[in-house]
Amino acid sequence: MSRRTSVRSYRLGMGTEPTRDWPSVDVDALKEYSRALFLRRRQGILLYFDGATDQQIREGCGFGRSQIYRLITDRCQKPHADGSLYGWRGAIPNLRTQAWKRQTPPKPPSASGGGTAGSLQWIFESPQGLGLEQDFRDQILGNKRHSLEGPRRRNISLFKWLLDELRTRGFEARGDWPFNVEKLGYNTIVKFIGRVLSENPQRQRALLGGQEAQRKSRAGDGTQRPALRVFQRVECDAHKIDARMVVMVPSPHGGHEPRKIHRLWVIVIIEVASRAVLGYHLSLHRECSAEDVLRAIKRALTRWVPRELQFSSSAYVAEAGMPSARNDRYLGACWDEFSVDGAMANICDRVERQLLETVGSPLLKPQDPHSYSCRRSKDDRPFIESFFGRLAAGGFHQLSVTTGSSPKDKRGADPDAAAQATQFQLEYAEELLDTLIANYNATPHSGLGYRSPLAQLDFLTSRSPDQIRQADPEQVARMVGIRKLCTVKGGVSEGRRPYFNFANARYSAEWLCLRTDLIGKNLWLHIENEDDARWATVSTPNGEFLGAVRAAPPWHLTPHTLYMRQSIRALDKRRLVHLSSNCDAVEELIRYAEASEDKKLQPHPAYLEARRVLQMHAERLSGQSLVAQAPQPASSRPQGSTTTTDSAATSADSVPTENPPGRPLPPMRMARIW
Repeated sequence: MSRRTSVRSYRLGMGTEPTRDWPSVDVDALKEYSRALFLRRRQGILLYFDGATDQQIREGCGFGRSQIYRLITDRCQKPHADGSLYGWRGAIPNLRTQAWKRQTPPKPPSASGGGTAGSLQWIFESPQGLGLEQDFRDQILGNKRHSLEGPRRRNISLFKWLLDELRTRGFEARGDWPFNVEKLGYNTIVKFIGRVLSENPQRQRALLGGQEAQRKSRAGDGTQRPALRVFQRVECDAHKIDARMVVMVPSPHGGHEPRKIHRLWVIVIIEVASRAVLGYHLSLHRECSAEDVLRAIKRALTRWVPRELQFSSSAYVAEAGMPSARNDRYLGACWDEFSVDGAMANICDRVERQLLETVGSPLLKPQDPHSYSCRRSKDDRPFIESFFGRLAAGGFHQLSVTTGSSPKDKRGADPDAAAQATQFQLEYAEELLDTLIANYNATPHSGLGYRSPLAQLDFLTSRSPDQIRQADPEQVARMVGIRKLCTVKGGVSEGRRPYFNFANARYSAEWLCLRTDLIGKNLWLHIENEDDARWATVSTPNGEFLGAVRAAPPWHLTPHTLYMRQSIRALDKRRLVHLSSNCDAVEELIRYAEASEDKKLQPHPAYLEARRVLQMHAERLSGQSLVAQAPQPASSRPQGSTTTTDSAATSADSVPTENPPGRPLPPMRMARIW
């Protein structure tokens, strides 16, 4: 029985059953000529399977029965690369159903470079290339990509491997392809490598994209994402503000001098269900630290107070603010999950413990194999990344002092000159950031049914039967502090009073001098105020509070952070500053930073940290913002706005008062890098 007779006898009387599982075609997507020809072919195939005669098929579509038969067997019933038949796709005009194969041995290229098409496939099918194709495919799919090896470098290594194999099989000695063409057939071989990889997409992602590409490919499309409860999850991330700003510092000759700041970091915490920003922190460090994250968490758990703005009297829109200021039930509101990206997860080891103790929240990070976040890439932060885009587009990137996305991207202007000309101060950036975030919370959001994040938060909490957990205010106040188990030093026979060595400083107090029984014991030292490391509280391992201790000179006068102390100690080791018991370490830092002859150096982060701490302390004493004081000459300042520090007259065995007696701070003129 012939093949034609066999197929015909199998198909007759079956109607349209054979075509039921054929892949369909979007007929309307075809061009007019191709569409008309496809419809005629389809009609002929349906008539053939219905058992129509040759005359009936010709009258119905214009083709003979034999033509339709060849169309079915040679095209429609051919296997497709996706594992199914071509089906109706085989009836599409000019659609190639099988790869072109060379029928004659490749010859040396002509003057125009032609005549070598299909040479690689000819080699694979030739007796000299027996088994070479499979070996090359195994090499392509089995080669591991090193971390520093890009796709191009990998293609070159595979290209060299194939050339070596061809040389061993005598292709070069005979002068055959690819040794008789320019570039040794590199483009053809690279195309074959790409085709092999595209046929194995999972292996392709593993080789070219690595673990991150594989993790991201396993993520869903979001259609089955469960709805989150209010305060179930928050996202935290850091964003670099690409703008030039200046610090206006008093000049020794009167007036003020601007000093440039190049980069700032803003750490934001956003509630996922409502998209409301709970809190933020503006960092002056070169890179974010765990302390910066804890400061942002602390601000999210404390009441927000609107600033007394200097650059505008009406910057806040109606109902602008943070949830903590909107309703008391949001004050100290705790969340269930704290999600961070892969980069921030590296600095959150210290944060993780504080989150569990103060908020009762675990840390979600992509490195955790048991968390949903392991399925996404390390930088996949859908909600907070969207917020940062709105923050940049609606705020800082509209300023003349912005650099755009990088320092080289000037956005058509000179941000350095603009910052110098406009004297856009750091305090203005702080006020602008606060108003932008507060206004964002009061702005209708398209993803929230055009409710504002604050309105959405009210809506969700009103429908939720669960009570919002609230953090202990005392724990919140201490969460940024540093705690360490220290041994009490001293000696009765030598007459050495009991003391602690903690964070590059000696701590003691009058009450501790009377407790010689504590020498040699391990006690907890806790710096509760992260901006004032002069004071620390002492407690036993059983939790019994014993008292407060104060740092010995030169750390006892001016408020400072441990970061400032670390920087000052580094300068002292390099003999750039001289510390003694008769000096103030913070004054020495400022004096050194302002001693540079080069006026163009940007401020060091430790200098900016000192300025921030002293500013907060001075504003607490005077009740006036330093932004309002900065443009004024030193001689014309109000008496009550003089910058002050804590007095050394405070007794060493007592905790500092809220408003201790003050003394003038050293003038802050300029900064220096070290």
